[in-house]
Amino acid sequence: MKTKAEALKQTRSALLMQIAAERVLLAQQGAALRPAAQLIDKVSMGVRFIQSHPALLLLPITIVALWRPRRLLGYALSGLGVWRLVQQGRHRLRS
Repeated sequence: MKTKAEALKQTRSALLMQIAAERVLLAQQGAALRPAAQLIDKVSMGVRFIQSHPALLLLPITIVALWRPRRLLGYALSGLGVWRLVQQGRHRLRS
């Protein structure tokens, strides 16, 4: 009975050491991904902020409209072209 308990203790000890080594390795490998994860978090927070405050999107449009109405028309036409391109791309991907 004692030998089985001792064997289990040794196995447990070996597994705990392996777990500790794997945690260190995982922490080292994860450190390389930290800057990318932080950038993704910032972008995600920005998207959530814009979703909760959609009126802020009108501010740049208003400024451009007041300063240069012709430029706003050009931007609108370019935006329409990009929107159509995206819609065509989505349609092609779905079919």
